Amino acid sequence: MGIKRILTSIVLIPVLYVIVWELPPVYFTGLVVVAAVIGQYEFYRMARNRGTRPHVVLGSAFGVLIALSFYPGFSFFFGMDGAFYITAGMFLIMSARLFSPRPVEGALEDIAATLLGVFYVAMLFGFQMALRMGDHGRQWLLFMYLVIWASDTGAYYIGSSLGKHKLYPKISPKKSVEGLIGGMLAAAGVALLSRTWLLPAVSVEEAVILGSVLAVAGTLGDLVESLFKRSVGVKDSGNLIPGHGGMLDRMDSMLFAAPALYYYLGMR
Repeated sequence: MGIKRILTSIVLIPVLYVIVWELPPVYFTGLVVVAAVIGQYEFYRMARNRGTRPHVVLGSAFGVLIALSFYPGFSFFFGMDGAFYITAGMFLIMSARLFSPRPVEGALEDIAATLLGVFYVAMLFGFQMALRMGDHGRQWLLFMYLVIWASDTGAYYIGSSLGKHKLYPKISPKKSVEGLIGGMLAAAGVALLSRTWLLPAVSVEEAVILGSVLAVAGTLGDLVESLFKRSVGVKDSGNLIPGHGGMLDRMDSMLFAAPALYYYLGMR
């Protein structure tokens, strides 16, 4: 890992810890909404790289509402009326493209990219807020961050030194089966250590299994973002975070890990 990447992590991790652990949930909610907006902007900019023209303003506004709906008091997208608001948002985006001065050609791609930015970025970001608002939310959220960071680190070092069998070369040539296994082992190990500090009621077996599952979910999130980037011909989603790339580059694993953990806890 580059020195710039390490220095950025040293600065950002304590800030994230304070917001997650020390401050009221509304501060983390604000952070998630800002991150979702930035992530959507990066996604829409990637889409434009191939000539698609998503509706950035409407898509971002819809995304903010979707993300906020995970916060108690703003949950208007859930319950009996949820389908109405989601449908209204989709109608608005489609109608805006219908009556736009742009040519008819490309309308399908424009609308699809706009809606995918809402649900892939903003909605999946919102699950981190949902975790924070749940029982022992601070502990589970920090647990997930530590496990995913351990998975990324383990996969990088094991893959770099021992990787011989490509995991999915047409999407991510540098990822290896050995790296995935190393990431899962590192995630399981950190999950074991984290439970003693954060979640002592979690059994050893559950911690190991959950750490491994989150590592796989995070790897899938990473691969999906790589799929999008490769399809539009870009290396990074942006350059917001020195050494890490854009917001999506840094949070792609969390976009899949957070829903996986949220629904696991709901069935627990």
